[in-house]
Amino acid sequence: MRKKLLLYLRQYNRCAVATEENGSSRKSYDSILRGKIYVADLPPDIEPIRKFLEKYCGIRAKDVDGHIHSIRDRLWDIYPYANIGHFRFLSLQFTSDPCYQLALQRLLVPNSKTTFLDLACCVGQVLRQLAFDGVDSTRLYGTDVEPRFLEAGYDLFRDRAKFKATFVAGDLLSQGIDGSGDERLNVLDGKMSIIHASCFFHLFTWEKQVRAARRIIRFLDSNDPAVMIFGRHVGTTTPGDKENSWGENRFLHNAASWQELWDEVGRLTGTAWRTELITLEDASVGLHRSDDIIRRIRFGVFRA
Repeated sequence: MRKKLLLYLRQYNRCAVATEENGSSRKSYDSILRGKIYVADLPPDIEPIRKFLEKYCGIRAKDVDGHIHSIRDRLWDIYPYANIGHFRFLSLQFTSDPCYQLALQRLLVPNSKTTFLDLACCVGQVLRQLAFDGVDSTRLYGTDVEPRFLEAGYDLFRDRAKFKATFVAGDLLSQGIDGSGDERLNVLDGKMSIIHASCFFHLFTWEKQVRAARRIIRFLDSNDPAVMIFGRHVGTTTPGDKENSWGENRFLHNAASWQELWDEVGRLTGTAWRTELITLEDASVGLHRSDDIIRRIRFGVFRA
C-alpha cells in the first residue's frame, strides 16, 4: 500500500493536501497512510448525498454506502486526488451558494435558453443536482481532463438512459501545437451562459490561471450581458505564490488579487469583468504564518 501511494503521489501533481503538519510543507508517507489523503470512513456530512442517491438513482438505503465506497475506490485508482480520498467530490455544499441559486432560477425560467457548464466536473455531481432540481439536462454541459471520471459518473448515478447532458473530455490548459488549445473543447465555444468552476483555480500559478480564464471566456456567449462564472476555491489573506505540499507553486488570492487577475484577462481579451469574493465563515484550512491565513472562498465573475 505504501509503495502504491508513493507512486501515485509522485506521478500526479493534481494530488494536493490542504493541511500542514508541524510547520512542514512535506508530508511523511506515514501521515498519508493514517488518512491524510485517503480516508476509510465516510465523513459526517455524507448524509445529503446518501439521500440524493436514494431519490435520484433509486438505490436502496442499505446499499448506498457500499456503492459510494466502490465508486470512490475506482476513482482513486484513476487519479489519487485529495478530494477523492476524502469523499469531497460528493459534497453538495455548492447548493447553498447564492450564485448556484441564481443559476438555478435562470435555468428554470419557462422556455429558458440558459446553458450551464461545469469545469473540472469530475463525476458530474453538480449537473446531476441541477437535473434533480428540475433543469432540462439537455442544457447542461461538463468537461474534465480525465474521461474516466465522466464515465464513472454514469455508474455512480445510474442515469445513462435518462441524463442528457453533454460531456466533453479535454485539457483547458493545453496550448496545442499552434497555441489554439485542446480542439476537443471547441464544441463548447460561444454557447455558455453560466460556468461553474470549483476547486480549480487554486491548483495553478498566476500564468496558468490567466490562460485558463482566457479559455473560459471563449466558452461564454459573447452576446449575453448576464453571463456568470462562479465557484469556490482556496484563498488567502496574503495573496501570492504558495508552495503546495509537493513543492509546486500555485497562486492563492484575496479579493483584490482576484479582481487584478480578471483585469489582466480583460485586457488580453478585450473584455471587462467585475468580481465578487466571499470568505466562508468556517473557512480556515490552515495557518501558515501569523499574517497568512488560508481560507475557503466563494467567488463570482460578471461582465463589468
